[in-house]
Amino acid sequence: MIDRDEELEWITSHLTRDERQLLVVYGRRRVGKTTLVTEALETLQSESVYYLCDQRGSAHNAAQFATHCAETFDDISPNVDGFVDAFQYLKSRVEGPCIVALDEFSYLVEADETIPSVFQTIVDDVLAETEISLVLLGSSISMMEEGVLSYESPLYGRRTGQWELAPLSFADMRAFFPAKDIDTQIQIYSVLGGIPAYLEQFDPEQPLMQSIETHVLSKGEFLYGEPEFLLRQELREPATYMAILEAIAGGATRVTDIANAIGKNSSGISRYLKNLSKLALVNRETPVTDPDGRGVYRIADDFLRFWFRFVAPNRGTLEQGRTETVRDSLADSLPIHTSQTFEEVCQQAVQTASFPVGCSRVGRWWYKEAEIDVVGLNPQTNTLLLGECKWTNTPVGTSLLTDIEALESDVQWNGSDHTVEYALFSRSGFTDELETLANERPDLYLYSPGELAAVFASD
Repeated sequence: MIDRDEELEWITSHLTRDERQLLVVYGRRRVGKTTLVTEALETLQSESVYYLCDQRGSAHNAAQFATHCAETFDDISPNVDGFVDAFQYLKSRVEGPCIVALDEFSYLVEADETIPSVFQTIVDDVLAETEISLVLLGSSISMMEEGVLSYESPLYGRRTGQWELAPLSFADMRAFFPAKDIDTQIQIYSVLGGIPAYLEQFDPEQPLMQSIETHVLSKGEFLYGEPEFLLRQELREPATYMAILEAIAGGATRVTDIANAIGKNSSGISRYLKNLSKLALVNRETPVTDPDGRGVYRIADDFLRFWFRFVAPNRGTLEQGRTETVRDSLADSLPIHTSQTFEEVCQQAVQTASFPVGCSRVGRWWYKEAEIDVVGLNPQTNTLLLGECKWTNTPVGTSLLTDIEALESDVQWNGSDHTVEYALFSRSGFTDELETLANERPDLYLYSPGELAAVFASD
């Protein structure tokens, strides 16, 4: 398991406490929840039962869970009437500490609205006076939040800890490809994002374009069919959701633009966007200075953004096995695609402790046609950071600084009484003139990929 040290420490420390635990671990599919929990169970070496729930309802899963428990204890499978019976059986077979991990618990909540009440009974009554701890895992973020974590849930107040497992940051995903330079790592991040299951598919020793052709563009490969499988697994009307994601990947980011791109009314796609947001596949972004302002929609996962930009429109060609044609075409467009990921990488760099300007909030800013790639806010020091990112093959000169300085008065935040700092990020470095200017100005910071690597390495 790469990274996840903080998460592993959290779960193992809870499960070694004297009091029995009810832990909730949730996050989007493929993010690594199962790996994290199974690693924790192996680390603890305590008596444990791991069961993966499916979508066949609570009665079926309760019977299968009881059977799995019996197999664990080398016993005859009992006849049970629901999960309360199943845990009564488990209680009769366990002496001392035991950990029960129920994976995809959100399937149970989705299929049976009484499940939270059932598990309230299990936690309060069946497992009282025992040393049996529960770990509930779920991929449906909204289902876990509403059915397990919310104030209205019968399980509210009973959990002893919860953790939403996020995709790996750029700094963490670099460990999958330690021999690659940071330029290549950023390009890989733009293709695969931070989902461990996707990052594992690429051979660290293989050239990037070869990996893309082999694992993403080739029919029958895991990554070739993953987005369609993911949507069919989680959502009804997958064709509509695929059309929406392809529209966003193609540049339609406002509701009206998305609706026009797929031939639907604006009022009719709001629920689709809401469902995609619940699955953490799409996010609604607002200017960092105006969280309540008018937002735009972006694909939250870089792999999905890559797939819907380069694979979905070329499925006909790829189904015929003509991967070379698509590979050569996307090689020319990959820098444009990567430029958006580069902005995200730079925003992550600004949020590290080693970045010289501390910021409590970081994001993009835009107003009408004007846009700034990186804006950082620090209300405590009343500091405004303005930054631009260029993923090009030519060094950045002073004109970029002039452009961003001209926009400073348009960024309305805390009036005019604040300190302004500037940061420029460039794939190909900077002109001598700009380097000289930066040496003379304490409010200007320049970052090439090498400097970015140093920021992430020292964080």
